[in-house]
Amino acid sequence: MRSRLIGFSLVEAALSLAIFSFAIVGIIGLFPVGLQTARKSNAETRAILIARQIIDEIQSMPASNISLVRGASVTNATSRLSGFDLSTPFNGVLLYDEQGEGMTNEVAGEGFQGAIKAAEAYFVAELRLTPNFPRPGTSRVQATVEAPASAPSSRRSRFVFVTYMNQR
Repeated sequence: MRSRLIGFSLVEAALSLAIFSFAIVGIIGLFPVGLQTARKSNAETRAILIARQIIDEIQSMPASNISLVRGASVTNATSRLSGFDLSTPFNGVLLYDEQGEGMTNEVAGEGFQGAIKAAEAYFVAELRLTPNFPRPGTSRVQATVEAPASAPSSRRSRFVFVTYMNQR
C-alpha cells in the first residue's frame, strides 16, 4: 500500500499566494484615498472653526464697534481688524495658517479672488456684512473660508457660513 502525504501541493500554494497578493494590492490601493479624505475632513473642520470664531467675536462685541483678532495676540491693537459695525456695509479679508491661527497680514478685499502670496497662509476668510438685510435692523453676516490660500479662488475648497444678527 502506498501512503498518502499530508500537505499542500505546489499548485495549491502558488494559487493561494496569488489570491492573497491580489487582496493585499487592493487594500493598499485604498490608503491614498483614505489619506486624501482625512485631509479634506481636517480642512473642513478647521474652516468651520475659523468661521465660528469670526461669528462668535462679532456676536460678543457691541454692534457699534466691532473688532476682530487677526493674529495670535489678543492684546496687541495692531493685530485687530476694528472700526466697523453692523449698521454699515463691510468687506474684509483675514488670513489663517494651516492650524487655523490668525495671521496679521493685510489683504485688500479685492485680493480675495487671487492667489494669496503671504507665507504660511493656508486659509483665507472673507467677511461680508450687509446691513438691513433681509429687513431693517438685521444684518447679514457671511464668512467665506477657502483653502489653500496660495491658489486662485476658483481652485480653492470653499465653505460659506451665513448668519443674521440684530443691529441692537
